[in-house]
Amino acid sequence: MLKFPKVVPWASTEEYMSAADCLYSSDISERKRGVAIVKAWRARGRVPVAIEATASLAEMCVADHEQRHGVTICQLQHLYAMALIRFVNSIVDLEQKGVYAQSVAMLAGRIGMPAWFVELRHAGTHEQLPSLATLRSACAQALLWLRDYYWSKQVRRLPADTMIQVRAGIAEYLSASEARQKAVALVASRSAKHSANPSVLAAAQTAMESATAALTALVARLHADAVRLYVVPVLIESGFLVPSEKRMRAKFPDCNLPAALVEAWSAPLAVFTASWGETLFYEELLAAMVSALTPDSSELGIFESGNSALSTSHAATLVAWIRWILESHYVSNGGKSSAVSIEDLLEGCLRNPSYYSRSVLRVVSDIDPALKRDLKPFVEYMGKALAALVAEEAKVSASSTNSKPQPTVSLKALQDEEALMQRRLDQFFGAGHEASQIESMDVDALVKPGATATFVPEARSAVSTATVTSRWSYVPEAAWTQCPIGTLCGGTVPALEWPAWIDSVPLHATMPL
Repeated sequence: MLKFPKVVPWASTEEYMSAADCLYSSDISERKRGVAIVKAWRARGRVPVAIEATASLAEMCVADHEQRHGVTICQLQHLYAMALIRFVNSIVDLEQKGVYAQSVAMLAGRIGMPAWFVELRHAGTHEQLPSLATLRSACAQALLWLRDYYWSKQVRRLPADTMIQVRAGIAEYLSASEARQKAVALVASRSAKHSANPSVLAAAQTAMESATAALTALVARLHADAVRLYVVPVLIESGFLVPSEKRMRAKFPDCNLPAALVEAWSAPLAVFTASWGETLFYEELLAAMVSALTPDSSELGIFESGNSALSTSHAATLVAWIRWILESHYVSNGGKSSAVSIEDLLEGCLRNPSYYSRSVLRVVSDIDPALKRDLKPFVEYMGKALAALVAEEAKVSASSTNSKPQPTVSLKALQDEEALMQRRLDQFFGAGHEASQIESMDVDALVKPGATATFVPEARSAVSTATVTSRWSYVPEAAWTQCPIGTLCGGTVPALEWPAWIDSVPLHATMPL
């Protein structure tokens, strides 16, 4: 079955690990920045309890170090105790999964939490507060425990720049494999001019073994979710499962993979399935391929292409890989030995009909005769709908070609209409209206050739008969730069962290006693 993607408040793995580095930094300013990042995450969505606990304990350490607003020792004790109590409760509550509640001590022992954390929680809740020195030591050790039992494991499971590393590892393997094939072909040739062929083959074999070991080590560090998040998106890119050279791609309507392409990918696919299993890997790969081939019909018109960057040869190669996966790892009639299930594949194609989903359904029909009869009406309907769509597009194109040209409006007519509207505006508002001060609406007369327009709103009193300052103003083209949507001028990304000054604003005004 397909796994739904997890919604997380951080934008990337790098942002996630950067927050961890800040929270565990020895620099107080860096710790404050880490706490601010977690506060921003809370505004975006749900934050894991381990991150919440780490940020709370780190913020407590910062507050203790700064001693702001004359905090007393008793107040610090209460603050530390509350942070530690919430730390223990939030982590332990995750293990309460049975019908009957279990003791906190039993659950803490199950997850490897030191027993004295539970005792300190009990003392802070029901007995006299521990000393400030004890609470400070407990806070420091709690942070170390979270680093060992949560953050360090995330470092191993989520390496920085995961997508880049996966792409580079697979590309290195493919390059080494291609070099080895060329070396083997060179050795096989009997030409006398290649006397150093054995050494070339040995070097290529060494490079191949090194690339294989690196790819295997990379895959071993990735968790199961990385298949969907990082590995599969790279595999369906151009240059990987879909070769960059179009002569190596499959073609419609046959959609058969070249034997050389299957041979080149047999070893990498074996590495992936050995690490994650055939079922998980191939079902995630099939789901990604179907998503790329079939647009969401709820957002797009029926048979409308959802990915304009997907060329016909790219789509044909993806369909060919679907055929190869089903032929190799699918058993019809619900066989127990089937490694992959096609229920999600069929649902994706039937719910989102497109030019390519029909080809996928035809592939399934060829492989599973039992489904061919059930899928035949859908395939025929898609074929008729496609034919009707093509005929409609041809009709519209022909009618637009044979239609009479639309009458054009001259500049003089537009100026006359503009003058008429101006007179009506003056009659309605009176001669004292500021619109009457503007003698001409022809802004182009004020524009220098080669300038770029930008709107500069100004005060209404600045409008005069000499210039049109309440509408468009022009700046030199050299002073105007493009920037992506969502960024500031110059292309800089705005900081979404929690502003530090917010923490300094009191919630209530201080009232004199």
